[in-house]
Amino acid sequence: MKPKYVDKGADRYVRGDIERFDEKFMLFRRVMWDMPELAKRLYFTPKMPDEDKPGYTIKDNAFRNATWDLERDFGMGNRGGRQLLLDWDRPPKGEFAPPPGLKMTMDHPLQVTRALKKVARFVGASSVGVCKLDRRWIYSHAYYPAIKDPFAGGGLAEVDTPGGASEEIEIPEEYQFAVVLAIEMDYEILKYSPTYTSGASAGLCYSKMPFIAAMVAQYIRGLGYKAIPMGNDTACSIPLAIDAGLGELGRNGLLITPEFGPRVRLCKVFTDLPLIPDRPIEFGVWDFCMVCERCAEECPSKSIPHGEPTTHILNESNRKGLLRWPVNGEKCIDFWERNRSASCANCVRVCPFNKPSGRLHEAVKWGVKTFPRLDPLFIWGDRIFGYGKRKDPRRFWND
Repeated sequence: MKPKYVDKGADRYVRGDIERFDEKFMLFRRVMWDMPELAKRLYFTPKMPDEDKPGYTIKDNAFRNATWDLERDFGMGNRGGRQLLLDWDRPPKGEFAPPPGLKMTMDHPLQVTRALKKVARFVGASSVGVCKLDRRWIYSHAYYPAIKDPFAGGGLAEVDTPGGASEEIEIPEEYQFAVVLAIEMDYEILKYSPTYTSGASAGLCYSKMPFIAAMVAQYIRGLGYKAIPMGNDTACSIPLAIDAGLGELGRNGLLITPEFGPRVRLCKVFTDLPLIPDRPIEFGVWDFCMVCERCAEECPSKSIPHGEPTTHILNESNRKGLLRWPVNGEKCIDFWERNRSASCANCVRVCPFNKPSGRLHEAVKWGVKTFPRLDPLFIWGDRIFGYGKRKDPRRFWND
C-alpha cells in the first residue's frame, strides 16, 4: 500500500498559535516533581514479582529489566539526554576522522539523503524520514530529574523534596533538518500486554535508540557536519515524525505508520547537513480512528477518549492548540503503578493498523486509504478474526 503525499505535516493538527512545550510537564517528568508520591509508588516502593501471576514472575521481571539495560547505562534519552552516547558534543572517532572545520565535498543533497538513509537502516532503523526542522516542536526547556536513574536503587529522600533542574533549549539556526528514526517493536510479545513480559518490547527499543541515533550522528560528524542525537528528550518526536513522512496521528496519541501501525519507538538527529525533506503522508488513519475506538475500549485506565477529536486539554501534560484526541496521561500512569509498575501497550496491541506485512493486510490498508466508507466493515472483520486479543504470558516461555 502506497500512502498519499500531502502538503501539510503535523501542522494539519494545529489550531491557532502554539507555544513551545516545556519538557517539565511531560507526564514522566511530572512524577519526579509534581507527583512525588506517585513516583515513590511507581519506582521505589518494593513490588515483589508474583510467582503465581503469569507475566509478573521473577523471570518476567528479569527479562524486562535486561532489555532496558543499555538505555540506562549508555543513553538516558528518557531522562533528559545530552550525555553518554547522546552527548551533543561528541567528536567523530576512528581512523581518518576529519579535523574540526573540514567538510566533505557534497554531492547533490538527494544523493546525500539517500546515503544517510542507507546508513540509518543498516545500523538498525526500521524506517527513516527527513524533515525541515519546525522549531515549534522543540521543547522550550529541558528537564533533568534530581534522580537520574530511579531504577538504580535508593533515592527516596530526594523524591520527598521535588527537585531537578530546568534549562532553556536553544538549537542554533544552522540546524535546519531533523532525521527521524523509527524502531519496530516486536509484534508477538505485545500480545501479552500489560505485563512485565510485554514491557520487554519497549525496553529493547529504548536500548536500541541511543545506539542508532548516536551512530547516525557520528556518520554525519564524520562528513564534517554537525549532529545532535536524541531519544525522547529535546523535542517532540511524533510531530517531527509526521513532518518527516513516517505516519499520521492516531486516536491513541501515537504515531501510526503504514508499515507497523503504532508499534514503533522514535529517536531523532538534528543536523546542518544539507538534505532533501520527505513529504508528509496520509493513508486513511484520521477517518479510520473516527469510527474505530478499539484502543479506547481496551484501555484499562480509560485514558483514551471516545468520540470526536477536540482542542480541549485534560491536564497540563496535554499541549494546547492542537486538534486531536487528548490522552489522560495521569490516569494512564496511575494504572501502571497499580499494575505492579508494569507498562501497558494495550492500545498498540489492539490497533487494527498493528499487523505484520502480508497480502491480506496490505489489501485492507489499501481499502482504508481508498474507501473510507468501508472502515466499519474493516473494523468488524478485525474483531471477527480475533486480532488484538491478549495471550497468556506463559506461552512466551513455553512455545
